[in-house]
Amino acid sequence: MQRPGRVYTRDELLERVWDDPGESFDRTVDAHIKTLRAKLRAVRDDEDPIRTLRGVGYALREEH
Repeated sequence: MQRPGRVYTRDELLERVWDDPGESFDRTVDAHIKTLRAKLRAVRDDEDPIRTLRGVGYALREEH
């Protein structure tokens, strides 16, 4: 939230969120992003604040 637009790789997210990232897989991040998107859509279904950069990672959209 503090750095919208900054792209975080799956590995970075694993390291920042999980106590032992070695026990998780990169697709774990994808599953949690999917769940987070669903929860955000329940609040506001007309936009997706999370950008996916295929092969790179995820970023929060910058507001214009």
